[in-house]
Amino acid sequence: MNRVLIVAGERQTGERCQQAMGQEGFQTAVVWNPIQMIEFCRQHTPDSIVIDLELAEYGLWSALQAVKGIEGLNQVPFYGLAATANSQVSERAKAAGFRSIHLTHEGVRPLIDALKREMERLSAPAASEVEDIIGEDPSLNRLRELAKDIVTTTAKLRSHIAEYGEDGPELFGYIEDSGIAIRRKLNTLEDFSLHDKIIRHDFRNMIGSVTGFAELILMEEGLSFEASEGMTRLRRNSKEFVDILDMQKAEAVA
Repeated sequence: MNRVLIVAGERQTGERCQQAMGQEGFQTAVVWNPIQMIEFCRQHTPDSIVIDLELAEYGLWSALQAVKGIEGLNQVPFYGLAATANSQVSERAKAAGFRSIHLTHEGVRPLIDALKREMERLSAPAASEVEDIIGEDPSLNRLRELAKDIVTTTAKLRSHIAEYGEDGPELFGYIEDSGIAIRRKLNTLEDFSLHDKIIRHDFRNMIGSVTGFAELILMEEGLSFEASEGMTRLRRNSKEFVDILDMQKAEAVA
């Protein structure tokens, strides 16, 4: 899950990324142009590919299609590096399925954080593989059902990630992370523990990420019907989730 291929246009960029990622436990390799990227991927299977978008003029876009055509790499996540913001290149990268684009002057940390989020997502059990606890607390059981639906819906929405706007991949990542975290935490709770103010507060913060970022993505123009319906479902589930927390607050006060 931690094998990263760095496609760098300049030696300084490649070496800086490789050193920083190595210190964080990533296994890295560096190539210097799109042709070398294809050749590397024919022999190895990276978990993620970080690409210097300054290589856009050197056959990058056709090379990306070639990589996606290699067995086992059709869903490999791409992350971009750019010296300056370029709307034309950013739009092309978004259409190609890049998860996020990071400006080099901001350092390597934001990129590393994005890679770690992807690792956590991939290492989390699939929605179908998790067995939710069923207790005697109907409100807690319903929250578990909602959380399961949020995780399942989010998994289906990943294939539409190119539709979510320039910041969409990052926003969508927050939705994924929050859904998984909510479901895990719910399965650690005992019946009627939602009467606890601190627990309710924690869940409000986590579900707020699902609601807020889903609403931001829904503001994007050109969303497909499937993407729009999915985001609306996330928002509806989030609202019911908060309504249940409010009812638990009222019961705790009574």
